[in-house]
Amino acid sequence: MEKSLNHIEELCKQIKNNDQVLDFLTEMCFQNIWFWDIHHPEEIWINEKMRLNLGYESPLDRVTWNGIIFQKDLEASSNAFIDYLNRKRSSFDQTVRFRHQDGHTCWYRCQGSIISEPNGDHYRAIGFFSNLTKQKEQEIKSQLIFEDTNTGVWELDIGTGNTTWSETVYAIHEIPRGFDHNMYNGIEFYHPDYRSIIYKAIENCIKEDISFNLECILITALQNQKWVKATGSKIGNKLIGSFQDITEIKEQELKFKGIFNSTFAFIGFLNTDGVLLEANDTAVKMAGITHDDVIGKYFWDCYWWQISTQTQEELKRNFQIALSGKSVEYEVEVWVAGKTAISILFSLKPIFDDYNNVVYVIPEGRAIQEIIETRNRYKAVLEGTQAGTYEWDIESDHVIINDKFADLLGYSQEELQAIPFKHWSKFVHEDDLPLAYKMIVKNFKKELNLFELEMRLKHKSGYWIWVNVRGKISAWSESSRALKMYGTFIEITKRKNAEHELLYNKNILEALYNLSPIGIALNDYETGKFLDINQKLLEPTGYTKEEFLSLSYWDVTPIEYQELEHHVLYQMRTKGQYELFEKEYIRKDGSRYPVSLQGVLITDVNGRKLIWSFIRDITIEKESKRKLHEAIGNLQAILDASTQVSIIATDQEGLITHFNSGAEKMLGYKAEELIGKSTPSLIHLQSEINEAAQELSLTDELPINGFEVFIHSAIKHNHFTKEWTFVRKDGSTFPVLLSFTTVKQESQVTGFLGIATDISSLKNVEKDIKSLLDITQDQNKRLRNFAHIVSHNLRSHGSGIDGLLEIFTRENPTLQGNELLSLLDQATKNLMGTIEDLTEVVQVNLNNKDKRQIYLRKIIQKNLESLSAQLSLSKCKVIFEVSDELSILAVPAYMDSIVLNFITNAIKYRSLERSPQIEIFTTLKDDRIFIHFKDNGLGIDLEKYGSSLFGMYKTFHQHEDARGVGLFITKNQIESMGGSIDVQSKVGEGTTFIVSFPKD
Repeated sequence: MEKSLNHIEELCKQIKNNDQVLDFLTEMCFQNIWFWDIHHPEEIWINEKMRLNLGYESPLDRVTWNGIIFQKDLEASSNAFIDYLNRKRSSFDQTVRFRHQDGHTCWYRCQGSIISEPNGDHYRAIGFFSNLTKQKEQEIKSQLIFEDTNTGVWELDIGTGNTTWSETVYAIHEIPRGFDHNMYNGIEFYHPDYRSIIYKAIENCIKEDISFNLECILITALQNQKWVKATGSKIGNKLIGSFQDITEIKEQELKFKGIFNSTFAFIGFLNTDGVLLEANDTAVKMAGITHDDVIGKYFWDCYWWQISTQTQEELKRNFQIALSGKSVEYEVEVWVAGKTAISILFSLKPIFDDYNNVVYVIPEGRAIQEIIETRNRYKAVLEGTQAGTYEWDIESDHVIINDKFADLLGYSQEELQAIPFKHWSKFVHEDDLPLAYKMIVKNFKKELNLFELEMRLKHKSGYWIWVNVRGKISAWSESSRALKMYGTFIEITKRKNAEHELLYNKNILEALYNLSPIGIALNDYETGKFLDINQKLLEPTGYTKEEFLSLSYWDVTPIEYQELEHHVLYQMRTKGQYELFEKEYIRKDGSRYPVSLQGVLITDVNGRKLIWSFIRDITIEKESKRKLHEAIGNLQAILDASTQVSIIATDQEGLITHFNSGAEKMLGYKAEELIGKSTPSLIHLQSEINEAAQELSLTDELPINGFEVFIHSAIKHNHFTKEWTFVRKDGSTFPVLLSFTTVKQESQVTGFLGIATDISSLKNVEKDIKSLLDITQDQNKRLRNFAHIVSHNLRSHGSGIDGLLEIFTRENPTLQGNELLSLLDQATKNLMGTIEDLTEVVQVNLNNKDKRQIYLRKIIQKNLESLSAQLSLSKCKVIFEVSDELSILAVPAYMDSIVLNFITNAIKYRSLERSPQIEIFTTLKDDRIFIHFKDNGLGIDLEKYGSSLFGMYKTFHQHEDARGVGLFITKNQIESMGGSIDVQSKVGEGTTFIVSFPKD
């Protein structure tokens, strides 16, 4: 003891003087020690190992330490330490919960002791923490197990042999509480096969202190057989243990073992170190080994994996992935008996505890040699069919494709390998994407067993290709979640293009069939029954389609055509088609109509002979042909009867193709002398042809010769008329008016037609007219001279008479009231007026004054301004609507006179029963301008005066200024300028004069 104390003193000295010793003890021995200054509570030291064990990197002060202790435990430990200081407790020993940095709870036992001064004053406290976390967790688990697993507790007093059972133990034995039980009659409840085992285990526990844990079969008081788990340990003078009903667990275990050992798959259990805890019988038998050869070894060192170092290293890597919580599956080659290599589909699946920690890994392998061989066969088939393949890992969203698939889209395999499935949508045509997603969802829901769709994918070059996509989900999770899908892509662009072209042609054929202007029918060759018809065939029949399809072609063919029909059938038998022929069809009402038919014999896929026929209603054609023949006959008759007109037709080259009887009579030739042999140049003066050729060449700047002289203008303007001199066969000549016209078929010139009329008599008349014109011009000249004489001499004599009367009256004032003198004076004035009127009329008819462009609004406005006083005095309203831009070609003086006359007449002959109104406006029609002068005056009785309205000295109202000359002069002025005048009038309502002129 002394020596021990010396060693302790020596140790204390080393600790005090040697930092190395102190550091060692601090790091290795004091990892849970704490030291506290009682007088300064904020001064506390806790070994940093304690802090690190709780996951805190930085040092913690007292406040922070108190913050990570559960508040309830902090209060309890604080109260306990106070009681210890006050000697109310003999020791300080508390269980405290700390909150780890990552959030979980750590349990620690905190023990401490007080360090006192020699005078007994407490000034320090020292203590240590013991980690109880695992123990506490086990206690909680045990408590939960006992509550949830139907486990009871028993005790055996070794000295007396008496036993104590909990309620659960009674229930498991199916006996009532109070049953007299002891070690021996308790053992009697066990199955005879297990009584010696349980007896031996209790004996060894009592004598050798060996605990036991046995699974046995129990026979209850009710003779029910149960599996129980019995445990026991010696504690003092007692055996204490548990008793649990594990019947259900054992049954499941036995069932599992049966499945485990009978399955053809490789199955085992690995702990987290990779040690093989269990392997099924299949695994060891297929390798030709025993369980003892592999159980307890690292899995990668077991026989199966010794096929290669690479295989073992790959297994180790994948085992670490499984430890991280992820399932791994891959294909690998392993050894079976005799070191034979086979391919297996191998997986590592993690098993988790309640805290989501991996506690086991289940290795499983299935021989897939046949699958590999089948895959190789399919691979060869796929390569032969040029199909692209894909493999979609649905959970990781990764898609693996082969090089053929990438090549289909114009990419390398590397370019597309890293693209997740969700990004593949950018390659899919927007019209196909919704259906693709819909079908994928149906596969996920197992509503479809196979994904198959024809869709468009975008090539790298930007164009679209058609592909047939097929796929099948090959792996499902235990919760029926799709894990993997495999499938193929086959390009079908050519086929789809062909289908589209076929569909397009089909639509065209259907459209042609339905819209064809010709009837189309399909008949059965054997019976003649109509199988299908289009609308055009049905239209003239009067039948409905249903009615017509109940008929055969014999039903619609008149009996007299039966022999012809048999000939048609013979043609189809021998040639496979029948030639175009005509017959008649019978309508529903019994009437007939003509048709032309042509058809072909075909055989359908079932070997049935059918007839396709094109049937055209030729009613209109027949009628047109009849009319054409009639017209041709009539035309020929006309041509033959036209003896006064020469009609000559030529072809495009100028050769005469027709020479009518009129031409024969006019020129002295017979038709057969010229048709097909000569051109019209034969019957023309060559000098006229040369002159015309020279004129046309200069005008059109083209060399024109011979027959071109006649046809050039005809081609240019469709027709051409000109006076020529014809030369008869006897050499004599005569003038003709020749019209040359093009003859066309479908807008193409096929020939020319010349129609000539002998104008010898017209030329003679023309000479007579010219002679008359010369005479007329001479007479007009004399009349103009006469007008001058009348204008000058009569006006002079009239003025002389008027002057003499005025002198006579001044010299004889007493005769001023003489009636005879007054009448003579009035007669003189009337004579002067008549002279003025006649002069004006003659001037209108003889004067050829120059026309100028006149703006109508301007000249009307000028006259309205001149008559403003009269308009104002008569209170006449004028409505004036004439455009500023409207103009005509006229003599200004005449237009001034015309406008003035119409306005003054409207004022002069206004009605006193209403306010006078004049409307002046214009209208346009057929290239003429119409000027309307409308008033609401007295009006004119046109039925009475219409024929003499514009006569000389015609008056229709009793007005002092009415002379009957104004309208006569106005009409002459209008007509001398190429115009016309019309009138509309009704007595008591007013009059409208309408003057029209050509639009310039």
